[in-house]
Amino acid sequence: MTVAPLVVYAGFYLFLVFFAICLATGLYYVAEIVEEYTRLTRKVINYTIKVVIGIHLLLLVWDRLPILCIAFGVGAHVFYYRMLKTFPYITLTSVDFIGSACLLVISHLVWFQFFLRDPRCAYVSVEWMLGFMLIMLWIVPFAFFISLAANESVLPGAGGPYPYQGYSRLEMGDVAEKMYRGLERAYSFSFNFFTSYLKKIVYVCQ
Repeated sequence: MTVAPLVVYAGFYLFLVFFAICLATGLYYVAEIVEEYTRLTRKVINYTIKVVIGIHLLLLVWDRLPILCIAFGVGAHVFYYRMLKTFPYITLTSVDFIGSACLLVISHLVWFQFFLRDPRCAYVSVEWMLGFMLIMLWIVPFAFFISLAANESVLPGAGGPYPYQGYSRLEMGDVAEKMYRGLERAYSFSFNFFTSYLKKIVYVCQ
């Protein structure tokens, strides 16, 4: 077969382009919702943190998972909870942000060690592990990540009990701008790569 593999490769790269576009569109839509409903977003993140901490405790008591993994996970979510005091303003140099980032990295390391070494995880699939990591590690940081847009629209002094800090707003604005620029580069690269690949396919078929 000569034509079928070309069709498969073309469909695969087309799927990647469509997936990237859909993902970016969905993130943009969610960011718009977060920007409009900042207080509701704060409540959702608050409840999500509490639910994830409860799941950690259930895994410790019911499934007897390593206490080290549970401790780092709960510690990271405690820092996330403290960050809600100034939500949507997030200071990148604050103790809460740095502590949550460090514990997030350590949590990844200890959970990966658990999946690799624990006999109970010998037959765990990649999908199973990704689903576990999504709930236990990624969902709350992802919620804070998509909340960056709200930081640009909330009036100074309206974000929480602490006084407004202008440099955090500028920092988060730079992060959001870099994120959107990265998405634009990804779109451009994907489109150029796909079009060049199609040209090669047409040339080979001729």
